[in-house]
Amino acid sequence: MASIFSWVDFSDEEREKMIQIIRQLRQQDTIDELGIGSARDSIANILFPGTTTIQTRAKYMLFVPWILKKMEKNRVPSEKISQRVKREEVKLCNSLLEVGFKDGVIGAISGEGLQRFPSSIYWAGLQTWGIRKFRGSLNDYYQGLNSYYHLKKGNITRDDQEVLLYRSFGENWDEGFPKSPEELPGKEGLDLTKSEAQYLLEKLLINCRESLLTKIINLRKTARKDFVWENTFIDKLNNDLQIKVMHAQNFSEIMQGAALVYNYLLAEKKESEELINKYKEKLAEWQIAMSSRAEIFLNWNLEHFWNLVYSELTVNVPSRTRRFIDQWIEIVLKNIDDIFVNKNEMEKFIYARELEVKGRRSRLRNPDYLAKWSGAAGTGQLDYRWHVVDKIINDIIRGLNK
Repeated sequence: MASIFSWVDFSDEEREKMIQIIRQLRQQDTIDELGIGSARDSIANILFPGTTTIQTRAKYMLFVPWILKKMEKNRVPSEKISQRVKREEVKLCNSLLEVGFKDGVIGAISGEGLQRFPSSIYWAGLQTWGIRKFRGSLNDYYQGLNSYYHLKKGNITRDDQEVLLYRSFGENWDEGFPKSPEELPGKEGLDLTKSEAQYLLEKLLINCRESLLTKIINLRKTARKDFVWENTFIDKLNNDLQIKVMHAQNFSEIMQGAALVYNYLLAEKKESEELINKYKEKLAEWQIAMSSRAEIFLNWNLEHFWNLVYSELTVNVPSRTRRFIDQWIEIVLKNIDDIFVNKNEMEKFIYARELEVKGRRSRLRNPDYLAKWSGAAGTGQLDYRWHVVDKIINDIIRGLNK
């Protein structure tokens, strides 16, 4: 197999120029091609609890409970509530669009064809932030509402008694939850009022106090940049959070190399000179990025990194995933200033990993799946949902600053 980087020979001036274009290694395609998503998600949950990649704006943390509380008030029965809620969510989407909001409106493009509704997207986050008190899935909530209504009236049926055997009923929502506007979305639309923003920050301070998400909002530092570690407010964080961010950055940067090598190998398989040259350039940029932080990587405490990953109990990181990550890091770090001296080892390693993850769907082994490759698979650097979280942070800060 041809050498990836035997042609790379930078002068100091060229090296400096390359450092300036490292920023091109940005969010492109973050599909998890090599099976590291569980470790990524664990870190994301620790830094930014209650968030997901398909959330959009902070106001939905209020919109969803307002809609569901309205359903409860009107005693919409369990068998009808799912469709009623969906209709309300489509109505909310249309109302937001009518008053001029577009960015972050869930359903703005798909409308009634929406597959994931706000109630589903924000359900887990509402519990994490302490807004939802009901413990269970959205479907559990819907199915138990009839019994909840009977319990509130003191009129418990035999069916209710069966439900109560495995469910304990109390209030479904935080007692301090803000009052709903008469008609959603209200005059502020997707923007938060000062009191709404204060409420969300209060819930975060109570339920996610030590998270990076809460600390950034509490600092009132507007989120910018492509990655959280590029923001100047990082210097104002406590030592514990700075270390967590360092672990996140190291993992993001070192694992991007695996994705780039994978795509380089696909380009070779496809015999595309254009794509081969593209990934040679991207790998050159990655080599420079790694060399520029070589001392940090060589002193990286991987035991502490894995302790952080495993501290997020809701995510299971398989042992074979850890083994792949550890071995990749070892390959990279043993010659960090000239990583591609190990190119043959790297290439064989990525071949083996793709087969382990995908089996017969391996693009490197199955021409039918190679033919479906678009030219970029999972090349975007891990940002731990930052491209979503920064909007949520800025929504809350703008509200607080009113």
